[in-house]
Amino acid sequence: MSDHDRTAWGRPLWLTITYYAIIAWFCFAMLFPILWLVLAAFKTNAEILSASGYFPRQWNLDGFEDALTEIGLLRYLANSFLVSAGAASLVVVVSAMAAYPVARFEFRGRNIVVTVFALGLVMPFSALIVPETLIIRTLGLYDTRIGLMLLYAGLFLPISFLVMRAFFLSLPLSIEEAAIMDGASYWQIFTRIVLPLSGPGISTVAIMIFVFTWNEFLFATLVLSSEDKRTAQVAIRFFQSQFDFNLPGMFAAITIVMLVPIMVFIVLQERVVRGLTAGAVKG
Repeated sequence: MSDHDRTAWGRPLWLTITYYAIIAWFCFAMLFPILWLVLAAFKTNAEILSASGYFPRQWNLDGFEDALTEIGLLRYLANSFLVSAGAASLVVVVSAMAAYPVARFEFRGRNIVVTVFALGLVMPFSALIVPETLIIRTLGLYDTRIGLMLLYAGLFLPISFLVMRAFFLSLPLSIEEAAIMDGASYWQIFTRIVLPLSGPGISTVAIMIFVFTWNEFLFATLVLSSEDKRTAQVAIRFFQSQFDFNLPGMFAAITIVMLVPIMVFIVLQERVVRGLTAGAVKG
């Protein structure tokens, strides 16, 4: 094989072409349904049902107008934002306060604590439907946004704990030791030194939990029964039955709801990557 048949990395040219062709195919397979959905939001009902091409004959915003006015999507978006932001804030506080002593102090059962949180990652959500719902009902928090926030906090605490612990382990001990010699308490070290240095890790956990809870559907359907408290994901489910197969409106609502976490990740992706890579050094 001649040098012209190899890439700059020394791999055969045919292997490189095959590699990128497979990646391109998977990217297309993932993005095509999303692209079709967005384009369908600009069509009419007749165009969608007739399957007349991918692009609309005439671009119109009637579907988006229906989503915002008839279904009142803005109200449900506000509910989703309140629940997601509240759950993310709660998880950040609890996971940081739980992960720091486990990462920094030696005590009996420390490895057991880490193992228990790690086991929480492999527990399927479907196995938690009944116990989580019963707990929320017992606490008198059924059909409340606070109840859904607490449920989300419990579901996503294990992964948040492990991410924060890995990030705390990556921080140098010398700074904290110097603060101890200057007479600082552990609480002062945690709040005034560790947390400011942990900005990337905190941002990673907050963004991750916000996106997870924003897209969650199952528990939001089970816990919230009142129409005025529904999240956007749940509200879309009732769009078709309420407004007689208004497909452009439903697709427009899905597009709007989908754009929120995408925009959050695009704007803050550098913080997410920085937080994950920093914690991966000693995680």
